[in-house]
Amino acid sequence: MNNFFINFSQAIRSISRRKGKSTLAILGFLIGISATVVIASISSGVKEKTIDQIKSMGSNLIVVTAGQLKVVGNRPHQVGNVTTLTPFDYTVIKKDLPNAKVAATQQKSFVVKFSDYSAQTTIIGATPSLFSVRGYTVSMGREFTSREDRLRERVAIIGRTVIQNLNAVPEQLLGATILINNIPFRVIGIQDPVGINIGGQDEDNQIIIPLNTALDRLLNVTYINNIYISAPQEYLMSSYKDEVIRILRQNHKLTDNQENDFTVQDQSDIIAAQTKSTQTLDSLTLALAMIAVFIGGLGIAAVLLVAVKERTKEIGVRKSFGATKQDILMQFFIEAAILSGSGTIFGVLIGLLITFAITFFTKMPFVVPYKILIPLIFVAFLMGVIFGTIPAKKAADVDPIRAIYS
Repeated sequence: MNNFFINFSQAIRSISRRKGKSTLAILGFLIGISATVVIASISSGVKEKTIDQIKSMGSNLIVVTAGQLKVVGNRPHQVGNVTTLTPFDYTVIKKDLPNAKVAATQQKSFVVKFSDYSAQTTIIGATPSLFSVRGYTVSMGREFTSREDRLRERVAIIGRTVIQNLNAVPEQLLGATILINNIPFRVIGIQDPVGINIGGQDEDNQIIIPLNTALDRLLNVTYINNIYISAPQEYLMSSYKDEVIRILRQNHKLTDNQENDFTVQDQSDIIAAQTKSTQTLDSLTLALAMIAVFIGGLGIAAVLLVAVKERTKEIGVRKSFGATKQDILMQFFIEAAILSGSGTIFGVLIGLLITFAITFFTKMPFVVPYKILIPLIFVAFLMGVIFGTIPAKKAADVDPIRAIYS
């Protein structure tokens, strides 16, 4: 034990005498580790925020989308025939699942005008049930009714971003007439703020109008884009999902060997799809961590190899006073461990501070990625010691007689 403390104190003194080179070796680890921590933390924060956004879409939610969904550029996109869902599908699902809340939507981007201002925004045609299914609320005015949907009334619920883009205030727009694709609509409600959805779209930059109004008066189409089903209890979601698939396959007259021309996802499916889209970032984080550790290890090896050459006499003197080969090995291993450990610990702390600053200003969740941090600290420390093996062995093999008289 005494030998360990002697070797430890010798290692500390050696590092202190070579502050410049020791600092460079520590920086090699610190920069790489801090960058890895920032990427890993932000990636974890993105995942957590995505999960929160999916859960905020509504409780026990099942989403039906026309065509098939594929992740392109880390975002889900519709592919294939996107005209396969119809209002009839919505009606049958609503009838066959009487205990569920069911809503249907169709959307398209249009220019909206008010006074002398205009803005491009998303117009969502929806059944009145969309508000309860998706948890949308109205802060001023009211929601539209089933009667207004059935009679194809030109009424609208407008989002906060749209109001800003039209250079207006809510009180000014409530009850006013706006033009959507040059068709007049009366604003009957102001939607409460929602924020950015999992697809990166601003849900406050939208106007919700009755579905039948959208299909017949604005879009002139007979198909819908989405059907939302909110199950009354979580344990019913699996059976509801199977029933929805059965209904749609029957409605679309699909044979056993034909694939679905629609996509049915529950919240766990959406979370899995979004998590899969971040795997590229996870792989990048892992690769960056390995590169950082390797470069840091090379820096330590280089510093210690130079130290062996510079300290040949010192090593010879230690050996002449009774230091064994194992003592010299231990001293250099301790130096390598201190350099790699310091770089790793300071790198982690600085990385977390940078991440905290980024998340504070971007309103992202601050997440400490323990699953990456703990193995990273261990591997970085171990790699530092491993890279210190070559200079340690070289130092231990120094001939004390030649070293003293060299």
